Parts: sequence; C-alpha cells; structure tokens
Amino acid sequence: MNTMLVTLSIDIPGLGKHIKQLREAKNMSPTQLAALAGMSTANLYRIESETTKSVPRETLKALGKALGEDLDNEVKTALANTLTMDNIN
Repeated sequence: MNTMLVTLSIDIPGLGKHIKQLREAKNMSPTQLAALAGMSTANLYRIESETTKSVPRETLKALGKALGEDLDNEVKTALANTLTMDNIN
C-alpha cells in the first residue's frame, strides 16, 4: 500500500513571542536554548522575532523538549481551530 504525506500550514500568531517568554521565564539564554534544541542561535532569533514564515514541526518539538513545554499542543489546537472554522464556512 502506498502512502501519501500531506503537509499543512497553520498560522499560530504570537508563537515566537511565547517561546521567548518561556525561555526567559526559565532564565535561559538564546544560546543555551538553541544548543539544547539542536539549532543555531540565529535560527532561534528568527523564530522568536517571528521573521521566519515557516517552522518545521520537529523544530517546535525540539524547542518544547528543551523548554519542558508541549509546543506541539499549540499546533494541535491551532489545527483544530482551523478545521472547525473550515466547517463553519
């Protein structure tokens, strides 16, 4: 049986700011969080400032793990809200 991968784009306003707030609440520097999440500090800055328009789900999972938070839950909530709105329209 063949499978097909479906990729969805979900807009989550304020996600970068939320990540920054979580990082600051844990007294972590951007360099520390980036290292724990396996990414460059420059990439983390782009996410926190919301200048990047696309963040892979695996990146959010890595950030969530490093912060001890379930950022993937925010993706699921945004997806559920989007699907609900699609059903209304």
